[in-house]
Amino acid sequence: MRKQADMDFPENTVAERLLRLRTVAGLTQEELCEQIGYTSNYYGQAERGAIPLSRKLAEKLRAFYHTTYEYLYYGIRSDQVMEESDYQSKNMMYRFLESCTEEECDVLYQISQTVIYSMRAHEKSRRQNDEENAADQKEYMKEIAFR
Repeated sequence: MRKQADMDFPENTVAERLLRLRTVAGLTQEELCEQIGYTSNYYGQAERGAIPLSRKLAEKLRAFYHTTYEYLYYGIRSDQVMEESDYQSKNMMYRFLESCTEEECDVLYQISQTVIYSMRAHEKSRRQNDEENAADQKEYMKEIAFR
């Protein structure tokens, strides 16, 4: 019998991956938490994305689901091939995160999230400006051509 999560669940965020893993395993939050030694209240907040995935919880989930930190935090499956430079950069980040306390990971998550969202907003704005400039230039070229 196919479980509901065997269908295409989005996996864009840590929270979506946590939900997918648990659902595919056929577990309720309470059942999972009983097996990994966490409260369903705490785990539920991570699964909803209300709090960042702590290093300690990630370790429990990694071992329980036989998955990787790369998948839990970034959605990178072990069968995906990365460029060597990407691997080195991400590997440095993983090693660094593993050396941090849970509190440090939480702070890093908040800072990283803010920076990434800002970078994405800046890139979106830059693309919109480029498109507007290209449209203006095209209009200007038309005016010159018809003079």
